Formats: sequence, C-alpha cells, structure tokens
Amino acid sequence: MFFKIKNKLGKARTGTIKTAHGEILTPGFAFVATHGTVKSLSKKDHSLASLDLTISNTFHLFVTDKVKEIKKAGGLHKRFGLKNPIMTDSGGFQIFSLGWGKVHKIGKISNFPTSDVGKGKNPVKIGKDGVVFSYDGKKYKLDPKISIKIQEDLGADIIFAFDECTSPLHDYDYNKKSLKKTHSWAKKCLKEKKKNGQALYGIAQGGIFEDLRKESSAVVGALPFDGFGIGGSFGEKQMSDVLGWSLSGLPEDKPRHLLGIGAIKDIFIGAEKGIDTFDCVIPTREARHGALYSKSGRLDIQRGIFTKDNKAIERGCKCQACASGMKRKDLRKIFLENKPEAQRLATLHNIYFYKTLFEKIRKAIDSGKSGNWEKLKKEYEKLI
Repeated sequence: MFFKIKNKLGKARTGTIKTAHGEILTPGFAFVATHGTVKSLSKKDHSLASLDLTISNTFHLFVTDKVKEIKKAGGLHKRFGLKNPIMTDSGGFQIFSLGWGKVHKIGKISNFPTSDVGKGKNPVKIGKDGVVFSYDGKKYKLDPKISIKIQEDLGADIIFAFDECTSPLHDYDYNKKSLKKTHSWAKKCLKEKKKNGQALYGIAQGGIFEDLRKESSAVVGALPFDGFGIGGSFGEKQMSDVLGWSLSGLPEDKPRHLLGIGAIKDIFIGAEKGIDTFDCVIPTREARHGALYSKSGRLDIQRGIFTKDNKAIERGCKCQACASGMKRKDLRKIFLENKPEAQRLATLHNIYFYKTLFEKIRKAIDSGKSGNWEKLKKEYEKLI
C-alpha cells in the first residue's frame, strides 16, 4: 500500500507513504534541493542531517542541461549519493514565478498590495498545449509530455503533473480558463507516464475562488493519481479557506501535498486541515541569509543585538552547531566574515528545527488529544 493512515485528530492525520527509498512519515516536510542537493551541504552533511524527504526542481535541472547527466548516472539518488525519498516538481510553478509573478511584482503568498503591481508582457508564452520560457537568452518548451519525461529521467520517487500556477492577482475569468488547461494537462500526464516505481500526483488549482477550487478538487480527485498536490498562489489570510475548498473533492485514502508552503503558522493550518506533506525554501534559504529558527522567535543572527549574546542558538537543540556549544555571538561572527561554514551550520540548524517540529506534530496527532495539539501550538506561538 503506497499510503496508509495511522491516526486522526479531527481532520489532521498521521500516516506513512511507502517509496523505494524508504517510508515518509506524515505529516512530513520536503526540504528544497533545487539542483539535487540542499545548498551549502555536502554529501556527508546530507547524511548527517538525515533528511526525511527532499524536492528537486525539474525546470532548473532542465535549463541547466543536467538531466542527461543525471539519467546516465541512474537518477538523482545515484548521481548525488542520496538515500532519502525524493520529489520533483513539474515546472508549473515557474510559469508563475518567471512569468506573471515578475509582471505583477508579486510572490506566491501575498497581502494583495494596492500599489502598482506592474504591467507588461508576460515573458512566458502560455499556450493550450504547453509553455515556452525565455531564460538566459534561450527558449525552452515545457508541456505534459516533456515534463513527465524529464521527471522519469530524474528518477524521483514522487513526481507531479504539469500545471499552470496562476498569480494571486489574476481574476476569476483568467483562473477559469487556466483551470481548463491544468485539467487537460493532468489527463495528458497520466497518459504520458511510462515508468513504474514512481508515484504521480495531480494538482488542484483555482486561485482564490471557492467554486473553481472545489471544481478542480473534484475533477483532479476523480482521476487515477497516486496522490495530490494543492498548488497556486493566494493571500495569506485565505490559507485556511483555500485549503478547505481544495481538499473537498480529494479522496481520503490518498496523500495530499501542499506545494511551496512552509511558514510555521501555515504548517499548523495545513496539518489541521489534513495536509500530509509540505515543501518550501524557507528553512534552508533563510538559513543562508542568517535567519535561524528558535521557539523564542526567528533570529536574524547578523544583527548587532547578538554581538555579545552568549546563549545557545536553541536550548536543547542537537544540530551540529548547538551540540558543539556554539553561541549566538560565535555564529554571528563567522557570518560577518562570510565563511561558508556559517551557512552550512545555519542550514543544519534549521533542518533540525523543522524535523523536530514535525516529529512533535505527529506525536500530538497520534495522542488523539486536542489539548496536546493546542499545547504544541502554544510552544511555537512566537513563530505563528
């Protein structure tokens, strides 16, 4: 059985996703490894961090011409010596991030700014059958067939259907037309998939609109995918509503992944709604810029207030930096000296913090007691 539910607490649930490279305990988190590995970490560090799950980027591996090399090596696991389960996205998010996201000057999660959001021609040409990207002076085509072929060559355990991720500023009509493409592409992806041993997830879209989200959930949920992703861009205040609509038509017995979401407050919202896995750049990208996670709050370690701070980064943390006795002032010093070791240690710390959080989330759900869940939220309240 690919997915098995273990326990439930309201709509939240724990379970296991079985892959060729081990079981994924859910709720779980996929750390972003864009080009195959997590930035700032060596092969040894990957083993040290004991990553439960990573997600690599189909688009960036495609445009940097690394796919043939990875396929020849036997896939991402063999090329990079990885033992953990791996996901690959479809390239659909780059339709937004390299297209309307740049035009609208906006990110995946938005407060819907009222100022000028930008006007102009979309650099990504979106057609009925696929898209053409202009990237580094060259043009690259992606469609359901190409996306699935790339992901099969990369050899991830879980792959995603090609879809269009819309902007949070797109209106109802745009989202409705876009949804037709996403649903058509989902069916084509199912037809194109040839390789066994890989789970294919469909993606529900629909923007911020209740009827479109419910429609997409019902349409995609009725297709024979192994699991489902919830995609798109929306306002941070709409997270709970959008998740409820998006989950409404998805089968209970298949895993649900929330694409590109990983703020602590959103993780709690998602888990409460029944999300099984998440992915996001937050813990690793922010670590490289000196932002470390602690239950006492987010620490921008390069700030002057940490110059003489003799406290541990996080009391009780067993990451390499904390276990060695490193103080906040020490980490700040090597960040200001631009030593690669600073980014490495910060990354290992944030990975350990997120892994520990998800272990506690699973434990609270398994307890079957709502009081334990509320107690856990209280423990992390400064980050919610």
